[in-house]
Amino acid sequence: MLLNFFKIARRNLLKNKVFSVVNIFGLAIGMAACWFIFEYIHFERSYDRWHVNAARIYRVPLAWAHYFSAHEAQADNYAGIGPAMKADFPEVKDFARIAPAGIFGGTTMLSYTDEQGNSKRFNETSFYFADASFLRMFSFPLVEGDAATALSDQHSVALSAGMARKYFGNRDPMGKTMYLNSNPMVVKGVFRDVPDNSHLHFDMLIGLPPKYGYTEFEAPAWYTYVLLAPGADPGRITAQLPAFVDKYLGKKMSSLNLSVSLALQPLTDIHLGASYGSEMEPQGSEKSLYFLTILGVFILVIAWINYVNLSTAKSLERAREVGVRKVAGATRWQLAGQFMLESMLVNGLALLVTVMIVAVTGHGFDIFVGKNVHRAFLASGLLGQWRFWAAVAGIFIIASVQVGAYPSLVISAFRPVLVLKGRFQRSAKGVFLRRALVTFQFFLSILLIAGTFLVYRQLQYMRSQDPGYNRDQLLIVKAPAELDSTYISRIKAFKSELSRDPAVRGVAPTTEIPGQRLEADNGIWRADHPKKDNDSYADFLGIDRDFIATYGVKLLAGSNIPENEDGNWARTKETRVLVNETLARQLGYASPAAALHQQIYFASWFGDIKAEIVGVVKDYQQQSLKTSYKPIMFYYGRHLRPGFFAVNVDTRDLPAALSYIKGLYNRFFAGNAYEAYFLNDHFAKQYGADQKLGDLFGLFAGLAIFVACMGLLGLSSYVIRLRVREIGIRKVLGAPVYSLLVLLCLDFIRLVGVAAAIALPVVWYSAVRWLQNYAFHIRVGWVVLVLPSLLLLVAALLTVGVQSVRAAMASPVKSLKTE
Repeated sequence: MLLNFFKIARRNLLKNKVFSVVNIFGLAIGMAACWFIFEYIHFERSYDRWHVNAARIYRVPLAWAHYFSAHEAQADNYAGIGPAMKADFPEVKDFARIAPAGIFGGTTMLSYTDEQGNSKRFNETSFYFADASFLRMFSFPLVEGDAATALSDQHSVALSAGMARKYFGNRDPMGKTMYLNSNPMVVKGVFRDVPDNSHLHFDMLIGLPPKYGYTEFEAPAWYTYVLLAPGADPGRITAQLPAFVDKYLGKKMSSLNLSVSLALQPLTDIHLGASYGSEMEPQGSEKSLYFLTILGVFILVIAWINYVNLSTAKSLERAREVGVRKVAGATRWQLAGQFMLESMLVNGLALLVTVMIVAVTGHGFDIFVGKNVHRAFLASGLLGQWRFWAAVAGIFIIASVQVGAYPSLVISAFRPVLVLKGRFQRSAKGVFLRRALVTFQFFLSILLIAGTFLVYRQLQYMRSQDPGYNRDQLLIVKAPAELDSTYISRIKAFKSELSRDPAVRGVAPTTEIPGQRLEADNGIWRADHPKKDNDSYADFLGIDRDFIATYGVKLLAGSNIPENEDGNWARTKETRVLVNETLARQLGYASPAAALHQQIYFASWFGDIKAEIVGVVKDYQQQSLKTSYKPIMFYYGRHLRPGFFAVNVDTRDLPAALSYIKGLYNRFFAGNAYEAYFLNDHFAKQYGADQKLGDLFGLFAGLAIFVACMGLLGLSSYVIRLRVREIGIRKVLGAPVYSLLVLLCLDFIRLVGVAAAIALPVVWYSAVRWLQNYAFHIRVGWVVLVLPSLLLLVAALLTVGVQSVRAAMASPVKSLKTE
């Protein structure tokens, strides 16, 4: 009997090729989308778990607050925290600190000259200074060298395999001498390229100078990790951290009127866990993973509903078969078992097609998301674990039974006397259930369309919003890395010579550019108030007089930094500065005009510097629109070492202008690597993660809507078949074609309306909550609420309309000849 069931199922699939293909590929597309979503979620949750000591490594973030406000907690910390924790806590077996390349300021150039005298020079940023213990604590496998000695001193460097090929080709890099600016370094290790699922990426590690020991509690710019002993309780250490902070930072907190706190953050929580300031790289989003999980469930549910609708739509053609079998003695449960077997066969074929789709498109999916998600999934070994396949088999069996149950019971319940006479009873409950399922599909589709539309509108808003400065036609040229006694004079001469070119509208050297976090920040307070009562913090940006004109930022009050500003803080202990309106407001001034010519103090390497506010700059976005405006003080230093030149370029003959700028740079800064890019491109990179999320959500939402439209074929086919004689009678009585089309489409219009009424409150609530993640965001207007429903209505009418037109145009003779 079982073999007979398989034969009938095969014949039925081959007989109804179109419906079989729609059923199988509808399910397969839904399953493939869920598979890729699972791969992506698995990848995001695998960050840093591949380290051998991952469960025992913790990062130590820092948080501090004034008496009147809390400062954003930050991922980096004081240099002395790691050594002090190892000394004070027996549970801490080791520590490792890393610091980014920019900690010492300026541009960093790496160079190497081979035996033939060929020189390679590049401006490098993807590296860190690190303790010798870093490679021992973490599992970045070395291809060559010893993890214990690869970072033994400040002249030791470990390279990634990719960087080793970049500089040395196929030659052995071990023992070769490279230069970081003018400092010699010996290659003592080569490690494999850092995998994508790591919260930090680098191509080079340089040993830390030995001076960074116990007493460094000045600038919090070091990312600190501690390795706990096996079985150690992190909660016990956390409980002792307040006393530890008081021991090492008590005097500092008292003098600056600060409160400082530390925490332990598990290594495996960094990528998706609490968000801190000064993160080394953009984090993932736990909310986004929940969002994608729900999306995957939605897609699978839509695909299953399609199967139910398509199967019941074909039930009319199986009615006589069921009647004959019942007359021959088949029981209802035998018939239900037959149709359940067909359901499992269709789902099995869909699963097979899913595996083929994933295998063929996996590499393309990696390119689409910009990460080796599929490749990492294959390398994870999960496909070789029986638990994974047991879970897949369990989901497959449950899904097959669930989606096959209703069609099986409906078809097997046909009454043989009626079906053999050509008459079928329509169950009001069955019609209601099918309409409810399609309404639910429409509900999910509206949510998906609205979500996709919202993400893209917010992304477009962030890209098109005026950031408060001119980012068009602004070429960013990295400043030279090599320093000598003529460096400052060459900087001035280069700027002067460049400004003479007619294609150059302005040149402004700065320490950082928009789109970057400002590295320098320090205490700042009003001179007319006691220090402890109004001490605050601000970011510092080094500029010259041409910053305002070149970047096109606006002065709300006052004037630019004057021509006669000396900028020699070490000698004068005084200077004149600009502040943005956020800092003016934070210092307590009622308006930009009220802040003019006020005296403030700020801390520096040369001690407390008295400054006069000569101008207030309108707030602009130093970083992305995800964050609110930060307080910024703009200063000019006599020996300002810029990190970048901003060049406002006339684009009418851009190739010639770019060639001239590069030639002039190489003339003034021979031996340095030239690197330039447009600020617009740099600005767009800030929203790369949002763009990828939008693309990912748009892809899966589009697949879900496509599968949902396929499901409409099922219900529309079923409804039209039931009403074919009614349509014939109406045509005989003179009903025009357009009235029949309205009649057939009206039910679906009502279903879309019901779905929209249910979905819109959910869309509004979800949109408002999601947009709270952005300091600057769009409003949830009528477009976000209404347009998804209209788009779905159009898609539904186009899908149903094809069959409706065919039914309305058919000859009534064919439909009425049996009556």
